[in-house]
Amino acid sequence: MSEETKGTPKRLTIEDVLGDFGFRVRWLAQDHWVDFEVFEVIGLGDKGPMFYMDGGNGSSDTVETIDSAEHYTKGFVKWDGCSHVEQVESHLCGKSAWVRHRQLLEYLWTRAFQLMGTEEPE
Repeated sequence: MSEETKGTPKRLTIEDVLGDFGFRVRWLAQDHWVDFEVFEVIGLGDKGPMFYMDGGNGSSDTVETIDSAEHYTKGFVKWDGCSHVEQVESHLCGKSAWVRHRQLLEYLWTRAFQLMGTEEPE
């Protein structure tokens, strides 16, 4: 998470977005800054969503917790609209994956300002 957020109260939110095979997002929010980590849901197991294992060897290495899952993307959004998005190498298979990726980015932007409790900048 970002250096600028040290020493201030943070609010943790974890949510699933964009359907069963969407994403799980972990947010650390403050009034002026929101950090996010996104994990792609790749399947549904007995205990719920499954994710690619961080450092794993492909689709056979899966985990059921985001604490040991590979990031889909991560970054932060600030109150003034400045942001940073670290995109790992993604395999987008077909137009639907491109649409889902765009929907995710739009969601991250909008939700960040909701969590900060402020209006989106123009």
